[in-house]
Amino acid sequence: MPLRFLTARLAACAALPAALLCTPTAMTAEASDDWYDFQSTAPTEPGLIGLTDWLEAPAGKHGRILREGEELVYNGRPIRLWGLNNCFAACAPPRDLADRRARFYAKYGINSVRLHKYADGSGWAGILERGSFTRFDPEGLDRMDYYIAQLKEHGIYVKFSPTFGPPRLGPDSLEEVPFLTEFGDWDQGRGTIEIPHSGIFYSPAIQDVYIRQMVNLLNHRNPYTGLTYAKDPVLWDIEIINEQSILFYTSPNALQRSPTLRRQVAERFSAWLKDRYTDDAGLVAAWGDGALGSFDWWRDESLADGTVLPIGNPWHWDPDNLAGSDSFRRQRNLDTLEFLTGLQLEFYERYVEAIRATGYEGEISGSNWQAGRAFSHFANLWTDAQVGTIDRHNYFGGFFNNQATGRREVRTDAMLARAGSGMLSTGMQQVKGLPFMFSEWIHVWPSEWGVEGPAIIGAYGLGLQGWDVSYMFQNRDQGRLSPRLGAEQWDVTAPQIMGIFPAVARQVLRGDVAPSDLRAHLNVHPPSLFKGEGLDFDDRVAQGYDEKSFETGKVGRRALAVARVQVRFTNEPQETPMFDITPFEKDGALVSSTGQLRWHEAPEEQARGGWFVIDTPGTQALVGFAENQSVETADAVIASRSPFGAFYLTALSPDGTIAGDDRVLVTAIGRARNTGQRFAEDGALLEEAGGEPVRLERIRATLTLKRPGTPVVRILDHDGRPTDRTLPVRDGRVEIDTGRDRTPYYVLDYSEAR
Repeated sequence: MPLRFLTARLAACAALPAALLCTPTAMTAEASDDWYDFQSTAPTEPGLIGLTDWLEAPAGKHGRILREGEELVYNGRPIRLWGLNNCFAACAPPRDLADRRARFYAKYGINSVRLHKYADGSGWAGILERGSFTRFDPEGLDRMDYYIAQLKEHGIYVKFSPTFGPPRLGPDSLEEVPFLTEFGDWDQGRGTIEIPHSGIFYSPAIQDVYIRQMVNLLNHRNPYTGLTYAKDPVLWDIEIINEQSILFYTSPNALQRSPTLRRQVAERFSAWLKDRYTDDAGLVAAWGDGALGSFDWWRDESLADGTVLPIGNPWHWDPDNLAGSDSFRRQRNLDTLEFLTGLQLEFYERYVEAIRATGYEGEISGSNWQAGRAFSHFANLWTDAQVGTIDRHNYFGGFFNNQATGRREVRTDAMLARAGSGMLSTGMQQVKGLPFMFSEWIHVWPSEWGVEGPAIIGAYGLGLQGWDVSYMFQNRDQGRLSPRLGAEQWDVTAPQIMGIFPAVARQVLRGDVAPSDLRAHLNVHPPSLFKGEGLDFDDRVAQGYDEKSFETGKVGRRALAVARVQVRFTNEPQETPMFDITPFEKDGALVSSTGQLRWHEAPEEQARGGWFVIDTPGTQALVGFAENQSVETADAVIASRSPFGAFYLTALSPDGTIAGDDRVLVTAIGRARNTGQRFAEDGALLEEAGGEPVRLERIRATLTLKRPGTPVVRILDHDGRPTDRTLPVRDGRVEIDTGRDRTPYYVLDYSEAR
């Protein structure tokens, strides 16, 4: 949390009433009317909440998912993918777990899995043979084959993301990469050497090894489907490389490590410069007297000797530094930016050509990483746009080191407080004309506000912004809802996160929230970036490695709450129009251009607060810090009496509406804590992590139904199965109290309406 937000939050806590929730209402989750045990006993039984029959099986029954303009299309219709990650050896689980996961995922509406880091090594690290990057362990590969076949059988697609990022090459790569040992010693556990971050973009030899691994897998025939992966439509996307860019801060690392790579790259860069400037005199005339030999670790540079290196990182390409302390290197920095961008694009083109040669016709995406701001940021994004679907990552919550207190504290702010903030701000990188994918994101434990993530990303990301694909991040799961929080830092199966999927997945897969027809464009002319021009707006990117935030001067992040924000790469320089948010500020809310979403932000001095409303025919919801708020939607009035939570009305059937479906699902979920989990009084310090079982905080609301007829309101158990308990309906009003009823799920059954 930025210090200014922390200071503001502490000041606000002293002044504001408890209803504004500056301090959590309870520091522990003791069993009471306010907290109840959540215990799933039938995680794969569909019950009434299941979406198994929503997923057309087998996956790819009608052919491939294909990119058509800025949409992904299957069987002639746009498709949204709502998924999660499996990582390392979890991509190749034992058969019983593979079977259970496939059923469990389908129940919760997960129609795609990103298989990530399955080729980072052997044993726990993946399915490779020890000491090799290109050969697969037969047993591990067989387990992954079986798992993919089970996912396919249940209508679930897969995306291949083979590594964490930098490849780890083994001794069998020494013939192709004889300078491999210059990068370091052999890892005694893995029997490999890791290429430094950003290093792969410099070396065609390293790229050849990296490409061969994927080619080998695509040519492999899965014995459980009878198809090679190149031909199997269950595989919808191949990610070239995870979280890598030659334009990131790690750009010089490989050059500093390897004399051979340094010589090879210097020769290429020098030849490139000779084509532009002819000789050293021309180079000095263009760059200025002080630019050549200006880096402490590489002083001896000469165009004639072929020893000029493309040294740079986002600091050197930042507009403030190009005009300030690094202005003496301005032209050198811009030439370096152009050359390195070309190397990144060259690798992507080589990779795509090799993959297409296997017969694979599905989607390919570049990478999902950042490269500072302004010129390097948009150059990096432009290279990804030359490949296909744009993919990005972001996170929120977790711990941070508070420099003011010297403590490792829990991040207690909420995305709801500021429209377009946090993970949603990733949408400032959506590119006009291409699909958009968010393949890693989650609220990191022990954030208390995890349910806001699927709610915001589902409604504003895969709804209003028209994003196409979501993969919440985790490493692994056991094919059931988590019995304890914090066993995994990133936990999609935590009850307060996956527990909302029966509502949010229906909303996403049915397309309840319409994409905005109103576009707010950020115009970028790629050739001008390499001249230090082409941006008529100030963009700001803040990154704490995994967690990032994005903002621009002409199109602010708040625009994400009202219109579809896109980067538009132009053929000629074009001015970026100022986007005026004021017409959408109505009655204290930001109202989307579609009229389906209303976001009420927290007071400016408060880092926690805010709430929003969804009002569509199929989904109507009140999400956030909405105690004592009463909101009217098309088919109901929802009056909240809880400090925080997500309250959803959802038509159960694939084509249903709340006004017409026989059954309407009611879902009410807020905070979750372990038994015995304890925070300090200010909520910023986790004193005890606690243990099983997980407890959910009580959600109370009065639901007034507008629909004619009186439904039977039946209480469901934690797996979504009907119980024999019902709630009274008086004059169309139902009192929902999850603490009293010990469940987050109810169904309004109009088939039995009186």
